[in-house]
Amino acid sequence: MISLAIFDFDGTLFDTHDSISHTIQLTFQALLPSQPPSPTEIQRLIASGAGLSDTFKALHPTPSTLTTSIEAHWIAKYRELYAIHGQSLIQAFPGAEIVLSELRTADIPVAIVTNKGVEAVKTALERNGLRHLVPEDWIVGDNTPGAKRKPDPASFKNVLKPMLVKAGKLEAGDVLVVGDTVADIEFARNIGGSICWCRYGYGDRAVCEAMRPGFIVDALADVLSVIRG
Repeated sequence: MISLAIFDFDGTLFDTHDSISHTIQLTFQALLPSQPPSPTEIQRLIASGAGLSDTFKALHPTPSTLTTSIEAHWIAKYRELYAIHGQSLIQAFPGAEIVLSELRTADIPVAIVTNKGVEAVKTALERNGLRHLVPEDWIVGDNTPGAKRKPDPASFKNVLKPMLVKAGKLEAGDVLVVGDTVADIEFARNIGGSICWCRYGYGDRAVCEAMRPGFIVDALADVLSVIRG
């Protein structure tokens, strides 16, 4: 039995690779056009599941100059550009609607825990006709009060666990984390849950496989087989 299914967003529910890569490049064009980021390094960071703060620190030629206020400006510019240029490049992976709909029918709570901003997730769900399948309160991003970026367990312990208790679902069964990167695998283990690793996503295959995830799927729709046992 599953008491809660926690989905990652980028590379798990949605194909966002091009939108992220393109928006990072646009952000550098706007703020530091003389020092374009390395496409190889962008790919590495996407594969690691890094948040925006870590991404810009890794890509910036002089990360020591990124004060808190300057970093916040870079993140705000990225999100502004993402809303304009990135959202149109996002599409749900095949099977997303089927999986989320079946979980809703089975009365299994669904949450999204992501290192992305909540508004970007809500917009993508709306644009792809999936907004009604994930309650707003169960979308946890890097700007959600009490949450911290994966693999820190705070998103579950401070945000989702209290809602499970309130809903009387805490003891209903295991918590299943569905994700594609090392951060997702570590997050699942940090909260004492099971991990369903999505091999089709962006994570480094060799590294993720070496971590011996409990379940592995090659398509999003296959998550249902894991949930059904």
